[in-house]
Amino acid sequence: MGSRLISIAAILVAGIGWWSLYELTGRVTPDQSGALPFFFALLFLTMTATLAPAMAYLNRRIAPQTATRDPWRFFRHSAWGGLCITAWAWLQMHRALNVGFAVIILMILIAIEVLISRLRSEKM
Repeated sequence: MGSRLISIAAILVAGIGWWSLYELTGRVTPDQSGALPFFFALLFLTMTATLAPAMAYLNRRIAPQTATRDPWRFFRHSAWGGLCITAWAWLQMHRALNVGFAVIILMILIAIEVLISRLRSEKM
């Protein structure tokens, strides 16, 4: 798939996701059955789709050799971003989010990505 088509699809999914989050938070109360898991799944999907075009551009711009070798790397990066923001939202919901936790979560996800990159480079 071309990067333009992927970006258009990601923008479309992000728009639908943001609209769905708006509708979910406006019409459903958190104490209803399944509302919180649906909110976090929708938040992850929306943030991943929102970050995908920017990650695709940055991967092509900063690391073109790696982007040609691993064309779906940008999607993994945007998924890490979505996971990070979803974890931060969950911690904030429990009033446990602070700068230390935010940095630790970010560092863990960066370490996992470095591990994946090194394992892939040894394999190739």
